[in-house]
Amino acid sequence: MTVAQLGIYVHIPFCRTRCNFCSFVTRPWEAAAASRYLRALAREAELAFADGSPITADTLYLGGGTPSLLEPDQLAELVAAFQRPVRIGAEGEVSIEATPESVTLGSAAGWRRAGIGRVSVGAESFDDGELVATGRLHRGEDIGLAVRALRAEGFCNVNLDVILGLPGQTAATWRAGLDELLRLAPEHVSVYMLDLDPKVPLYHTLALGLCELPADDLIADLYLETAERLEAAGYGQYEISNFARAGFESRHNLKYWRREPVLGFGLGAHSFDGRSRSANLVSLEGYLAAVEAGRLPVEWSRALAAEEEVEEAFFLGLRLNRGVDWPGILSRYGRERVARYEPELAALEGDGLLERCGAALRLTPRGRLLSNDVFQVFV
Repeated sequence: MTVAQLGIYVHIPFCRTRCNFCSFVTRPWEAAAASRYLRALAREAELAFADGSPITADTLYLGGGTPSLLEPDQLAELVAAFQRPVRIGAEGEVSIEATPESVTLGSAAGWRRAGIGRVSVGAESFDDGELVATGRLHRGEDIGLAVRALRAEGFCNVNLDVILGLPGQTAATWRAGLDELLRLAPEHVSVYMLDLDPKVPLYHTLALGLCELPADDLIADLYLETAERLEAAGYGQYEISNFARAGFESRHNLKYWRREPVLGFGLGAHSFDGRSRSANLVSLEGYLAAVEAGRLPVEWSRALAAEEEVEEAFFLGLRLNRGVDWPGILSRYGRERVARYEPELAALEGDGLLERCGAALRLTPRGRLLSNDVFQVFV
């Protein structure tokens, strides 16, 4: 791996409210806590790059939580705090996640001044009933207002996230939302299928029979229909959940699927250096105490075993539409290590979930829909 492939992820855990399907590391919004946290992030960057070695990165991703809750000046200071020890060139991809209601002409202008060039808007749904059912603060009309504000301030790299399988969702509401999304013409679209952790409130609401999700067959049909419509509209599918116009694929997220190094900063953030994985503390108090005492806030760190590297190469690489380079896998990890998977891979090919395309092994369209069944082979 070369240092030019390094990505930087910065976690901003604060949210106005917590969605009932969310399992991310988040905290209620408090202005004073956010200010202290930002100082800690800047200090963590100093500690991580204390040896002064020249470091370059080509992506900086501000995720959350809701980083767009921060004032534009705070975001500018945060970006600058990472650009001091890390060189992110003019061609680097600097991204922020935002909720629709937090995008205004003023905030968008401030993000541009801070050097942010890509905005990922958590639309989730265009249907007000579905948004209310999941605890979102925005309404469908806010999504269009957000995109228009971003366009007015010169943003030409916008992603919209939507979720398939929300409570109360029907074929009609999904198709209407997709129509509106296509009218807004973002450069990138992420289509996630709802996946509930047993710890989240919506999981228990469903268990009690207080709401209902769309049938699995409907979700499957809508996913395949959506992929076809997006492809017809000029969005190439490059990963199970992600579609983009040519040249607008998420460079940062591609690093995870390609197993390229990403350093994570902030509460609960994960890092990968090419051989080892580590994670930061998830307790805000513990994180702040460690950093303010001059210690890196790492909760655990371990080198991957050789078998784990092979497993990751398969279940991360197969998420990409291009699949994995079979000769490359054999060359890098050795036929002996790969051979143990060949009977199961052959069975998955026989079931129509995997296919060979030249030197590549990749998921079929049906395989992308049933990807968890494929990935179980490697986990």
